[in-house]
Amino acid sequence: MSPAGGPEALRAAVQNGADAVYLGLKRFSARQNAENFSDSELAEAVRYCHVRGAKAYLTLNTLMRPGEERFVATAVTAAAESGVDGLIIQDLGVAELARQLYADLPRHASTQLSAHNTADVLSLMEKGFSRVVLSRELSAEEIGKIYGETGCELEAFVHGALCVSFSGRCLMSSFIGGRSGNRGCCAQPCRKLYECGGKSGYFLSPRDLCLVKRLDEMRRAGIVSFKIEGRMKSPEYVAVVTGVYRRALDGEKVTAEDMKKLSDIFSRGDGFTEGYFSGLNTPEIMNVKISNDNISADVPRELLTEARNSYRDGVERRRVAVNMRFFARAGGKMALEVTDADGNSVRAEGGEPSPAQKSPMTAESSARSLTKTGGTPYYVRGFEPEIGDGLFAPSSELNSLRRACLEELSEARSAAVPPERGCYEPKFTGCPAGKQELFASVASVELLAAATEADRVILPLSLLEKVEFKEKYIPALPRIILDEEAVRRRLAALPEGTEVYASTLGGLRLINEAGLRARGDFGLNAGNPDFVNLLAREAVSLTLSPELSLGEIKIIANASPVPVEVLAYGRQTLMVSRACIIRGVRGKCDCRPLTLKDKTGAEFPVMGDPETHINVVYNSRPTFMADRLKGLRSCGAAALRLSFTDESPARVREVIEMYRNGGKTPELFTRGYF
Repeated sequence: MSPAGGPEALRAAVQNGADAVYLGLKRFSARQNAENFSDSELAEAVRYCHVRGAKAYLTLNTLMRPGEERFVATAVTAAAESGVDGLIIQDLGVAELARQLYADLPRHASTQLSAHNTADVLSLMEKGFSRVVLSRELSAEEIGKIYGETGCELEAFVHGALCVSFSGRCLMSSFIGGRSGNRGCCAQPCRKLYECGGKSGYFLSPRDLCLVKRLDEMRRAGIVSFKIEGRMKSPEYVAVVTGVYRRALDGEKVTAEDMKKLSDIFSRGDGFTEGYFSGLNTPEIMNVKISNDNISADVPRELLTEARNSYRDGVERRRVAVNMRFFARAGGKMALEVTDADGNSVRAEGGEPSPAQKSPMTAESSARSLTKTGGTPYYVRGFEPEIGDGLFAPSSELNSLRRACLEELSEARSAAVPPERGCYEPKFTGCPAGKQELFASVASVELLAAATEADRVILPLSLLEKVEFKEKYIPALPRIILDEEAVRRRLAALPEGTEVYASTLGGLRLINEAGLRARGDFGLNAGNPDFVNLLAREAVSLTLSPELSLGEIKIIANASPVPVEVLAYGRQTLMVSRACIIRGVRGKCDCRPLTLKDKTGAEFPVMGDPETHINVVYNSRPTFMADRLKGLRSCGAAALRLSFTDESPARVREVIEMYRNGGKTPELFTRGYF
């Protein structure tokens, strides 16, 4: 599956052997800065693919905001009417809207949904997704386990840029620059230079992924779709990378020349990485010493020329086999029948053949005209003539007959047959608003006593082994669940009726399986009424996406059947990474916190989990709203979440008091999206 950032890249992908392409519209695409397609261009793109035997998938893989439902419905309708083979979706609200409109239009779960374990994939399958694009952080063993336990159709990235954060979990560009990656506008702060302890480096910048030598292992692990990243990259890049991977998938040996082509056409830094596929989180994944600007700029001219020639106008390298039958009888019209392997069969008629004056028409002479398919997406595999004796037809008439028949075949192959349309009729019933509560979330045991001054205290599930459980506590599952069995064991030890937070769909599933009460955490990215109504079937409350305004929160709260919560204070989680950022800075993995400083002097704490080794990057300044409690109290949220990471116990008590009675802004703070 190759990227098609625009029409030229789409031609490059198909002509170089892509089985499928993925492309976006001008809106609701995770690559808003790509050329992308208008509704009419989408229909033509799908037609181009289908004629040549390739599939086309539309990406609607950004988060939907309240009030955008009708625009999304228009995009889904345009996709269905164009004949796309499926939608690639991040937002569960978009998926639900699409299901109601076109239940039979396949839906694929975007990598933005961070599916990284069996529970995640099972949850997505239960919600009607027919394929899941896995997180890029998985090993061959982990992929194989997921496939073995789900049987789901799985897709994985094999080439191109890697995010340092799990996709869908990165808010860094959003919170420091107002350009949300979840809305297709990432400014890539991960590629910038940072300082720490006197050292400087590109501590958040991974190398580019290249798994071209691991495709057989990926097949055995259960991957059925091999995805190339790059909707922002050039058509030449698409042509070269698609061609190399096509040949590799077809069983050709990957040569040193192939690897040089991949590096020459686009290489970020000093070589590729195989990422997490071997199961090793090694320093080799990161590009610490190499600037993001050190990208192949001087692509060899001959490589560019070769690439462009592969998809220039009139070139047809992706050709479909057809069989022809030709009929010519005295006193009747000539006819040509063409059939493809997909069962499409067309027939065109010409004029009557005339008596031959000199050389009568033969099988060989008719074949010379009728099988001349150069410049078309077809080649003739079989030709069966039935020609009467002593007949003649000029080659121009036979050529015209061939052209008419092949044009009709193209129409048949590309005919859009939209699935049956349903009706999108959202019906939302909000729950009664009660007294707004204060919840305190802590990252360590040291802050626990101070946090008990809040109404409820949220703490990592793993910390419960170090403290005595209290009814006031609400444990939270890990942001990333790498060991499902360990989580199951800990959940089984909790008292009946315990409420537990989950940041993932699989986490919600595990909590409910354990007979406990699930609360949805902010990592789920719930940000519209359709989304919260869908998840309300699995959760007794939902913490909304931190990328919402107070007005948007109020709309969702009024439409939610379960209480909603908002993150009202604290250092926002900006990245959740399986790459060991701490090791990249210190040279060893000790999970001790550190601080990265950018060129503006902003300082971003990085904390590592000693158990999972997941690294979390936090915002340089806390979200603060204690001086604007009126707005918070009127937004409809049932609870305000105060998130404490590196504060002192005294500061924890002080902040809780301010959110009860009002307070003065600190020296450094942000309003976030409020």
